[in-house]
Amino acid sequence: MSSVSGKAGQTRILLPLSDFIDKNRLFKALQILSTKNPIIVLFRVVEVPRRTTPLDPAVWKDDIKRAEESLTEPAEWLKREGYSVETKVVTSRDTADGIVLEANNGGYSLVLMTKRRIRSGWGAVFHKSISEEVIRYANPLVLSFLAEPELRERKPK
Repeated sequence: MSSVSGKAGQTRILLPLSDFIDKNRLFKALQILSTKNPIIVLFRVVEVPRRTTPLDPAVWKDDIKRAEESLTEPAEWLKREGYSVETKVVTSRDTADGIVLEANNGGYSLVLMTKRRIRSGWGAVFHKSISEEVIRYANPLVLSFLAEPELRERKPK
């Protein structure tokens, strides 16, 4: 897990990732933001859903290692594009809670999220969207964008 560091006043962008990344739209979003030399923190939550299971990261070291490895390729790509990049993996009972906690306590100016699909009808009523939870409870500005159709249909491993 990386430390949270950076120069005072430098824009910090939290970028939570799941099992996919839409590089084209992410790159466009970062260009549109046009902040000078932002620090992009690629973030992943290892969800520990049961209340009786400890949140101690040592218990989840294999899952954390896999999550850290999943951030390596996007981090390398963003570095090649000229961005300052950090990675961070945490454990949390709920993905949205982990993102909100990091967003509210990490000194971020912005949370940039990718949404796989927009729910409608009964799906919107009964399904709890991670991005909607983050928008509702995070203190920094939250921007979300819809992934390309071929990425939205990809099944998580």
